[in-house]
Amino acid sequence: MRRARITYLIGSLARGGAEGQLLQLLRKLDQSRWEASLVTFDGLNAERTADVVSCVSSVGIPSNGNSRSLIRGLKAARASGKLAALLRSIRPDILHAFLPAPFVLAAPAARLSCVPVLIGSRRSLVHCYRADPLLACVDRLVTRMCDFVLGNSAAVTQELIHIDGVPPERTATIYNGVDATKFRPGDRSLRQVYGWKDDEVVFGIVANFIPYKRHSDFIRAAALIAAAVPHARFIMAGEDRGILPAVRKEIAQASLESRFVIIPGTDEPEKLYPAMDAYICTSETEGFSNVLLEAAASGLPLIATRVGGNAEIVFHGENGFLVPVAEPEDVARAALTLVKHTIFRQRLGARSREIVMERFSLNSMVRGHEQLYLQLLNQCCARRGAHVNAV
Repeated sequence: MRRARITYLIGSLARGGAEGQLLQLLRKLDQSRWEASLVTFDGLNAERTADVVSCVSSVGIPSNGNSRSLIRGLKAARASGKLAALLRSIRPDILHAFLPAPFVLAAPAARLSCVPVLIGSRRSLVHCYRADPLLACVDRLVTRMCDFVLGNSAAVTQELIHIDGVPPERTATIYNGVDATKFRPGDRSLRQVYGWKDDEVVFGIVANFIPYKRHSDFIRAAALIAAAVPHARFIMAGEDRGILPAVRKEIAQASLESRFVIIPGTDEPEKLYPAMDAYICTSETEGFSNVLLEAAASGLPLIATRVGGNAEIVFHGENGFLVPVAEPEDVARAALTLVKHTIFRQRLGARSREIVMERFSLNSMVRGHEQLYLQLLNQCCARRGAHVNAV
């Protein structure tokens, strides 16, 4: 009797939503049932897995997450061949690939190395990354080569079915989970660090400075809020992916510098949320936002664009408001409602945390994966006349 072997493939272990979810999954897998290994593109940041997995390998390519660069030339073939060799050495029962670029390597490598079960996890809507027709074609092909494909929201899963043509019985939705002991209402002393008084209402966004997060809409909404509410304050936190200088310029042009705090990257977002009074998401696309989950777990009312999986965590009038994309006036209108009605704002925030506890726990996310692994291995072993030991 041996544990079932699972190899996970992801581009990098940089700080991001998919990477964080994979690390949480690795930490909480039942180690008496599952033996996990990890393969990344470049091998960097392997220390993040020191406490959860003993075997971390690399295929030796840049971890920029760019599927297009993998498709062209011999880079993909070499990397996929190296991955196949690693898989023949590890001999996993399951290969689980996260994100589009790893799909490109995983599909052929799994076939070459005779991995019994190949699972893909998609975590964003396709228009976020499928601008290139060649990329779109290859991405659809490798997605359909998977034995099973997971979405982290119903919106993502529906795209797998209706855009990529994956049979519904080969798809499922497993929502992201959030650590509600780490992200929770708590110490608001950080407000003093930034000079925020108790009667000031703070709106925040935690998102890397990437165009599709539409920080400009946040700023335009902030200008409308500030004009009506002198005691409104605003915070932005996230890594600069190229647009932060333009964001700073726009804040200055709106004469809002005294109202804004900008944190260019943070390792401890759990300390930021309790200092806020409401969270705003202005993205034009989201698969399923980890940040919305973190903010909700921290007891904040949510204002979010009606895109992707946002409507699966934000329930209009129950724990926040859903607004159209690129409509900062609607964002401001919802925010002003929260400013004017303190008890209502607090009630929405309390409901946010209740929803997280009910539907989006880490344990639910991990158990969902384990049940799927067992189901697929049982099906595979039934075809071979064998049985699964991970029980």
